[in-house]
Amino acid sequence: MNEQKGKQKAKEYYDQEAVDYIKQYQESYEGYPANLIRIKFIIERLKKNNVKTILDVGCGTCGPMIKLLKNGFAVKGFDFSKEMIEQGKKELEKAGYDPELIQFVDLEDESALPNEKFDAIIALGVFPHILDEDKALSNMRKLLNSNGLVFIEFRNDLFAAYTLNKYSLEFFINRVIDLNSLPQDIQDEVINFYSERLKVDKPIKKEDGKIAYTDILAKYRNPLSIGNELFIPCGFFVVDIHFYHYHALPPIFESTYPKMFRELSLKLEKTNDWKGYLMASAYVIEAKKTD
Repeated sequence: MNEQKGKQKAKEYYDQEAVDYIKQYQESYEGYPANLIRIKFIIERLKKNNVKTILDVGCGTCGPMIKLLKNGFAVKGFDFSKEMIEQGKKELEKAGYDPELIQFVDLEDESALPNEKFDAIIALGVFPHILDEDKALSNMRKLLNSNGLVFIEFRNDLFAAYTLNKYSLEFFINRVIDLNSLPQDIQDEVINFYSERLKVDKPIKKEDGKIAYTDILAKYRNPLSIGNELFIPCGFFVVDIHFYHYHALPPIFESTYPKMFRELSLKLEKTNDWKGYLMASAYVIEAKKTD
């Protein structure tokens, strides 16, 4: 599946999830509270930096936005999912806020972006589905005041080195080893080597020689290289990397020991722990616009 189709699949996915999506930001949420942990530490950072105005890119059904509004921030938002926007307007109204604070906009469509600037922009669950990250980040830069901040969530590519599952196979074959530099017979031998040791089925390679497991466009990013690869070229410097959604054990143990897995993982939730490079499935880049 090409990336354009993958992005369309992502839109369809969020359309279908819109009705219940806000539950992930509620204290009563029964699943692992990763999104709630994320917005709480972002709010702390926003307050510490005396941020007043915020744009929520990928606002979804406004779970984070409502928490930001309740904390006294002036917030507007947009999303590329029409169903998310429709449900988000209902949630805003229910919480006593103007439903017109959010609009249907795609971050990669420069012509549709708001004509104003903000102290900070948050993008949570957005960049894994972006086709052109440079363009998206440059668009965000244009919407920032001088020395403005961004808080952007990414899926942790290094997490696959810890999980030892099918995603580890994709990580080693596609991004660690230059498979296409090897003769075909050795390529097959390397794939077999990892498949056997990770006890996963041998994957079918795509036309570009890579392998994949997901239907939607959901990119991973390496926290060790993302600053130099993405942020510096787009006119930002990285202030910090905030890790979250820790896994105390490889994910396979979560279904076997759910209570212990959750308790131990919650104890690990420290945004600046070096273990986050391996044990956290996601992270937020806090970066400042360079003028």
